[in-house]
Amino acid sequence: MPGLISTGLANPNLTWEKIKISNLGVDFSFLNRKLYGEIDAFYRQRSGIPTTRITSLPSTFGASLPPENLNSLNDRGFEFNLGTAGKMGEVSYDVSGNISWARAEWDHFEEPEYTDKDQKSIYQRSGQWIDRNVGYLSDGLFTSQSQIEKLNFDQDLQGNKTLRPGDVRYKDVNGDGKLDWKDQVDIGKGNIPHWMLGFNTNLKYKNFDLSAVFQGAFGYYTYVNLASTLAGSTFYYDQRWTTTNNDPNAIIPRLGGAGTNGLFSDYYYKKSSYIRLKSAAVGYTMPKQWLNKIAFSQVRIYVAGTNLLTFSKLSKFGIDPEAPNVGWYYPQQRTISFGVNASF
Repeated sequence: MPGLISTGLANPNLTWEKIKISNLGVDFSFLNRKLYGEIDAFYRQRSGIPTTRITSLPSTFGASLPPENLNSLNDRGFEFNLGTAGKMGEVSYDVSGNISWARAEWDHFEEPEYTDKDQKSIYQRSGQWIDRNVGYLSDGLFTSQSQIEKLNFDQDLQGNKTLRPGDVRYKDVNGDGKLDWKDQVDIGKGNIPHWMLGFNTNLKYKNFDLSAVFQGAFGYYTYVNLASTLAGSTFYYDQRWTTTNNDPNAIIPRLGGAGTNGLFSDYYYKKSSYIRLKSAAVGYTMPKQWLNKIAFSQVRIYVAGTNLLTFSKLSKFGIDPEAPNVGWYYPQQRTISFGVNASF
């Protein structure tokens, strides 16, 4: 028979969230740009972020609650840029560097009121950084059965019966004799960089010129899911733990290992800091007396490249530190090009 069903309650008081931003900045330049730069800092408060109330009514209420303007957070950051420009003999230069930092924190996050101290330290988000990540601390891989037998706590909650050499070894942080959710601690700061830096240089000597841009980031992490990203590759099989490659620091645990190998831990959650030579170019501008013979006003020959060098701890996994943590990612290309710029 036809009937009616409630689609939930409406909230006529729902509004846009509110944002309050404070900024402070200083630009400076001294001695004909021998020293120049800028300093910027900001503090932003966001309130009334829509979310659904989860603790006010029992489940027997009979309707789903509407979104309300409950959550709030604040974020802050700064950027500092410093450079120098001028000329020394026949060498002219313009060199500058910049660094920035930003991070956000929950003022209020709609959640249960935790009374258990372990739940509060692990799960509570109000008053915490929004990208705080908790997980288990690893201690390498087991390399022998005797190590498992001497383990003074129950890691798999089955008397360690499922553990074998090549499985991830964890730490019983609270020392209660078993590995469970209470052993989780802060292991990372999210997958978006908090610190960004750059270095730009432009040099010119007579008819030669050089430009280069370095960029980098740190203070963020990447979850290296080796089984899904590297399975089927020769790297996956060459770097995995085996009885012949009995390495406690092998990149990949034994295949088909214990269920505890899949716990969210610092074994897979890796620091993603990097510095990259993003672009560089070297050029030569032909002298005017040469150009008069070929009817050109300017000719510059150059060689340029992008993504030329990268220094990162993720390189051993074959992972680009700029790759996003979700979805497929078309890898950045290293390019080297030669060219001529000519004008009449």
